[in-house]
Amino acid sequence: MNECEQTVRVNAYHDGEMPADLREEFERHLRQCPQCSAELERLRKLTNLFCSMPEMEMPPMALERLHRTVDLLPAMGIYRTAEALAAIAAAILIACIIGLARQTTVQASDSAIPVWETAAVARQPSEFAFGGSEELLASWMVQDLAWKGEHD
Repeated sequence: MNECEQTVRVNAYHDGEMPADLREEFERHLRQCPQCSAELERLRKLTNLFCSMPEMEMPPMALERLHRTVDLLPAMGIYRTAEALAAIAAAILIACIIGLARQTTVQASDSAIPVWETAAVARQPSEFAFGGSEELLASWMVQDLAWKGEHD
């Protein structure tokens, strides 16, 4: 049995949401289509069933609990966002600490300042006694500059 393409419009007709010009056209269709007529009848019976049920009142405690839960919903979204941001910040902090720890160990091993740099920043030759000739100092500078290490 093929399903009618108009069946999707039955709900709008039943709920009174269909415009007047389409409503008249759909009523003509209902007279000719047993599937749509049966669906409309089913919806009417279901509506009558709901209307015939006695109205139930929610106990005051349950109503209060419901209101409390609904009132907390916006705050719960904020808490979830704050938790996610805190987790991201913690991960970034851990990564930075690990990076700094690695950098500190590398710098500690390279902390010995080359002799030529100490001599270069000395204000007067008497402040730095390199214990040798200027050729020795130049030799140290060349060796240090030729070294391909981690520092400048």
